Amino acid sequence: MLFDFGNLRPNQSVLIHAAAGGVGIAATQLCKTVKDVTVFGTASASKHETISEGGVTHPIDYRTKDYVEEVRKISPKGLDVILDPLGGSDTHKAYNLLKPMGKLITYGAANMLAGQKKNLLAVAKNWYHQFSIHTLSLIQGNKSVCGFHLGYLDGEMELITQAMNIIMDLYKEGKIKPRIDSTWHLEQVGDAMRKMQERNNIGKVILTTEPMPEEEKKEEPKKEDKKDDKKKDDKKKDDKKKDDGKKEEKKDDKKKEEPKKEEKKEEEKKEEVKKEEK
Repeated sequence: MLFDFGNLRPNQSVLIHAAAGGVGIAATQLCKTVKDVTVFGTASASKHETISEGGVTHPIDYRTKDYVEEVRKISPKGLDVILDPLGGSDTHKAYNLLKPMGKLITYGAANMLAGQKKNLLAVAKNWYHQFSIHTLSLIQGNKSVCGFHLGYLDGEMELITQAMNIIMDLYKEGKIKPRIDSTWHLEQVGDAMRKMQERNNIGKVILTTEPMPEEEKKEEPKKEDKKDDKKKDDKKKDDKKKDDGKKEEKKDDKKKEEPKKEEKKEEEKKEEVKKEEK
């Protein structure tokens, strides 16, 4: 993506979404093989230190900040290359962030996944906002848009082999190194997927085809019991907070009632004085 489509050259700028994921870290490392490339990377704040150490020049917390505004503050003219795995409205943003002669490479539609359960409304909304552009707009904007899907290159063995040879040479030279977050057995695929969906990984989440050892299988129920215990503890804490909140409300209500009682007493005293005067 970066070299065949992006034609990345020295002194250019790149935006990488999900910079703490497996693809994001790999893309950052490849950017650093080219001299003086400025890398903008989006990730949650807790992962900024890691991606900065890995080569991201400007980490951006996409949860609390508008990444478009943050990029514009540093690079008002825009960017040379943008890798877009998100789709939907973010592809529109990416296109508008390109400099003249800039390149947008879209390779996913992660925005269609909203939470752990199927959400057809989110899919429909994302589909409705899918990016579409007229060729005349590309000509007038001096920009290019590319699409990449490795799965549909299965007939291009020569191209893939050539790319893999270059990557292996970079690996042998120590310029790139895959970062593995965690390894899971196929029986644990649900936990592995959950880890990614909750965005708790930094690097690749690997599934192995080797059967899970019997000892680990025995440990699994214990882990589940611990999870259940944690859920129960969390529920108790939440219930306690609710009870404390209700107590505080009652105290506040009592405080509010105090002045009313005092006012009532004052009124009763006044009534008594009036009766005595009569």
